[in-house]
Amino acid sequence: MIEFVLEDSCIACGKCVEICPTDVFELTSSVVEIARKEDCTSCMNCELYCPTDALYVSPMRNPEIDLDRNAIVSAGLIGSYRRAMNWENGRAPSGTGDNWGVLLNERQGEKKPPPGDKIREQLYRMKDRNLI
Repeated sequence: MIEFVLEDSCIACGKCVEICPTDVFELTSSVVEIARKEDCTSCMNCELYCPTDALYVSPMRNPEIDLDRNAIVSAGLIGSYRRAMNWENGRAPSGTGDNWGVLLNERQGEKKPPPGDKIREQLYRMKDRNLI
């Protein structure tokens, strides 16, 4: 669950607002605010896409009781998931990235589905996702 935003690090770029699948954040003029904490699913996307490591997402589904913000920061946990996934400055790793399976299949002759074939398009796009 999203636990806090480091206001001093947040540049209000809005990437977390855009990427959040459950619309947890609100963008103000100077910082991102956690508006609907209870809706967070701990998907970690906001932490991956944050270019300044301004967010802490706990791997726990429920809010942590007596969370020591300073201890988390000093332990280097801010941005640790992003580093573990080899993301840099809110960008996915270089190379084929999330599309490696699709690219391999296309090289082996698989064609994109024809426009309008909604079911095949949806299945094709699902292979494109990195389901971590």
